[in-house]
Amino acid sequence: MNYLNKNIILHLGLNKTGSTFLQKNLLSKKFTNHFVQHKGVLVSKIFEYLEIPTKEKKEGILKTVNEIKEKNILISYEGIAGHHRNGFSDVSIKFRLLEELFNKPKYIIFFREPSSIIYSGFYQRLQLKNDLIFEQYINRDLNNLLKNTSQKFFQTNYKVFNYNKIFEDYIKIQNRVLFIEYEKFFKEKNEDILNNFIGVSMKYNWEKRFNTPLKNLIYYEFYNHFFLFKYIKIIWLQINRLFYRYQKARDVSKRTVVLIDLLIKFTPKKYLEKIDHKHQNLLEEIKNYHSKNYKDFKNKLNSSLHIFSN
Repeated sequence: MNYLNKNIILHLGLNKTGSTFLQKNLLSKKFTNHFVQHKGVLVSKIFEYLEIPTKEKKEGILKTVNEIKEKNILISYEGIAGHHRNGFSDVSIKFRLLEELFNKPKYIIFFREPSSIIYSGFYQRLQLKNDLIFEQYINRDLNNLLKNTSQKFFQTNYKVFNYNKIFEDYIKIQNRVLFIEYEKFFKEKNEDILNNFIGVSMKYNWEKRFNTPLKNLIYYEFYNHFFLFKYIKIIWLQINRLFYRYQKARDVSKRTVVLIDLLIKFTPKKYLEKIDHKHQNLLEEIKNYHSKNYKDFKNKLNSSLHIFSN
């Protein structure tokens, strides 16, 4: 079958909007005439092409697509069309490349209230860099952010989460885009809207959490003031390594949060409440900054046949 006759559906994320939930559920089932991939050869080739497009890479992708026997191809890889690590500076370029690569592909885009998505990203970064402070995380210099090419990042700028700009190109082709509001999707568990767009019939495992946020890691900001805590943490992790020889970054964070949970029991609440209060004030500032932008964005989606945010 020629690639022009394939039905290409690209789930683009955003990051921290339930992508793992969707991927795990889709990959746990077998569908008639549907090819689903999250991590694999085709995904890698698309990602590499979007980073540095060449004629050879494009031909390699189309050859791989032609070799897939199923008519419907669903690719799920959050961040594939843009990421906040560089302020979504290349999102329009990647949109154009995807449009030129495939024949009128369809897109699935999950979005959530900006302060919520930013704070969730902060939890994730804390697992890798536990001396990160929320105020620093959200205030990277915009000029430096837009030039960032690194896959590893520990800062962003809250001002870049303007969905009117990020999704400007996708809003223009709403007949091919399924925009899903993260908060309402998981609250109302409306799987039909997603199934209908993809062309499958399946039940989702709504009870299983795949990426439980380690929220108490935010109290690193308090405990890192004490040299004693750093030594206690080193000893704690060494003891854990006696039982767990190989540990990923998230595994280490899970064990560290156990230590923090213990310390919380002996810490006067007023000190930890200062952290919570400071973060809530910053989140309120972000929410207020994006309030009009976010409202305008959702209003633009009201004409969509697939919108879930009404």
